[in-house]
Amino acid sequence: MKIFSKEEKPKKKHLSKAKKEKLRLKEKEELKREKEERKNRPKRFDLKPLFGGLAVGIANIIPGVSGGTMLVIFDLFERLTNSISDLFKKGSTTRKQSFIFLLKVAIGAVIGIVGFAKILGFTLTHLEAETIFWFMGLILFSVPIIIKNELKGEKFNIIFFLIGALIIGVLEYFNLNGGLANTGESNSILNYLIMVGLGAIGGISMIFPGISGSMVMLVLGKYEMIRGYIDKVTTFDINIYVKLAVFAIGAILGVIISSKILSKLLTKHRGKTISLILGFIIASALILPLNLETKITLSTEKICGLIISFVFGGIVIYYLDKLEKKNSD
Repeated sequence: MKIFSKEEKPKKKHLSKAKKEKLRLKEKEELKREKEERKNRPKRFDLKPLFGGLAVGIANIIPGVSGGTMLVIFDLFERLTNSISDLFKKGSTTRKQSFIFLLKVAIGAVIGIVGFAKILGFTLTHLEAETIFWFMGLILFSVPIIIKNELKGEKFNIIFFLIGALIIGVLEYFNLNGGLANTGESNSILNYLIMVGLGAIGGISMIFPGISGSMVMLVLGKYEMIRGYIDKVTTFDINIYVKLAVFAIGAILGVIISSKILSKLLTKHRGKTISLILGFIIASALILPLNLETKITLSTEKICGLIISFVFGGIVIYYLDKLEKKNSD
C-alpha cells in the first residue's frame, strides 16, 4: 500500500535531518496524546472514579491523610487534573465525559465522608494507632506501583523528592508547635478576602498528593475556626453560611488553578513532578504516627496489632493493583 504519492516522496526526501527529527517527535507526541485520551475516556460502567472518590472522602476524615494520595493510589490523579482543565478548555470535545467523571468522584467523596464518618470515628477512638498504621501500609506499599505506573520511563529526580519531603517536614514542624498565630474574626472585607485565600489554600492542598488539608489549616491556625463554622451549620445562621460559601469559592478556585498547573507540569516536567509528589507522599506517611492523639503503650500484643494493620494495608493495595491489571487486560 502506498502512503505517499509520487509528488510527496521527493519532498520528504529533501527534508533536512533536523526537520525530519522534528517531524518524528511531533508524530510521537500526537500518538502519546491519542493514547492518553483513550486511557482517560470513561467507560460506560466505569465505577473506579466512584471508589476512588470514596477513598478520598474516607482519607479526609483521618488527620494527616491526604485525599490526593488516594487519587494517586487509585491511578485517578492525572485523569482528575486533566478533567478539571478540560471543563474550562476552549473548544473541548470531551467536556461532557470529564463532567461525568468528576461527578462520580464527587459522589464517592460525599458517600465516603458521610457514610464512613461513624465507622472511622469508632476506629479512631478505640483503635487509633491501628487505623493510622493501616493507612501507612496503604500508602507506602503503593509507592513501587506509583513509580512503575507514573514515571513512565522518566528519570527519578532525588532533588525534587527531597524538596517534597522537606515541605512536609516544615508543615509538620509548625503543626506540632501549635501552628502560626491565629487572627481574630470579623465581617470586614479583609476577613472575607482572607477566607477566599484560606479556601484556595485548602483547595490546592486537596489536590496535591501527600498534603493534608486539615494539617495545613492547623499550621495556619485556622482549623478550629473552619471546623467551628461547619459545626454551626445546623444553627441556620446566615452569617455562617456566607462565610462557608466564601471559603467554598476559594476552594473551587484553588482546585481549578492547581489542577491546571499540575496538568501542565505532568506534561512538560513529568519526572520532576512525580518525584516531588513521591516526596510528599512518603514523608506524609512516615510522620502519620506523630499526629496520634493517644500515646502508644508498647506491648507484644500492641506491636503485633500494628504490624498486622500495616501489612493489611499492603494486602489491600496488592489486590487493588491485581484487579486494575485484570480490568486493563
